[in-house]
Amino acid sequence: MLYRYRRRVLCTDSALALTRGSPVGPLALLWQLDPGWETFTAVCPARRDSAVIGQVHYTPGERSAHMAFLSPDDEADNPGMLALVEGLVTQAGAWGAGNVLAEVDELSPMLELLRRIGFTVYGWQTIWQFPATVAAGGEQGTWRLAEPMEELTQRNLYHSLVPPLVQAAEPYVPGAAPRLIYRQDGDMLAYVDAVYGPQGIYLQPVVHPAVKNVPELLGALLAQQPVSPVRPIYVAARSYQAWLETSLGRLEGNAAPRQALLVKHLALGQRSYMAVGRKVLREVYSPEATAPLVRNSTTSKN
Repeated sequence: MLYRYRRRVLCTDSALALTRGSPVGPLALLWQLDPGWETFTAVCPARRDSAVIGQVHYTPGERSAHMAFLSPDDEADNPGMLALVEGLVTQAGAWGAGNVLAEVDELSPMLELLRRIGFTVYGWQTIWQFPATVAAGGEQGTWRLAEPMEELTQRNLYHSLVPPLVQAAEPYVPGAAPRLIYRQDGDMLAYVDAVYGPQGIYLQPVVHPAVKNVPELLGALLAQQPVSPVRPIYVAARSYQAWLETSLGRLEGNAAPRQALLVKHLALGQRSYMAVGRKVLREVYSPEATAPLVRNSTTSKN
């Protein structure tokens, strides 16, 4: 069935698809052996003599699970697709994920299906593709690997530039793969999350508007990537960093159709007062996705 549907797959994790290839291809089977991942592939009977297939993956300890793919991509009106996605979300909750993420082209019929299930749009992105040869030229040394003691500065930059709506879906992950950073006049004004795979390089920059010569900075970023004739470079420009697209266009990149960034929250933040001599506000999380936000107050007798 996977072989029959191999050309009708909707990839809902851009970084995974662009760096590792098709999620139903031969290489995808090898990635399933990664002990650091939880992967669940589901098949749901649909219309007569047919079925729908989907996959969700999760890294233990992180906040978010990610929908990997849905297939066939033209079966958004299939009742089985609705049940399939709900089953994938349930599995993500069983792993302990706080939310499930997905990325879908804004014109895809699957966008409305996911909204019906409870996914909401928290942002938009446009992915720009550059040929592998672009890394052969340009200024080197502008970016460098971050050092461990610079983790706090990166976190502060993230919280100052990324909107709260996005932070709730994609919280800052400390201790992730080493990031490239850029300093201007001693201040850290940009960093890049990078994903490397056999099929491509995926870059997601976070750049402060105070940066000078943005086209040159992005050109240097492309130039510092490993040179490979078979690995194109992809740069994701998020909606809150949309001003980068003008510079990416000057670098002669090719823009893909705009994508909606979707999240389904499986836990709700609740605030409650706890009596410890005086009232202290504490944040807790409810495992019930439909639990109402409530505020309970208790009075200390001391």
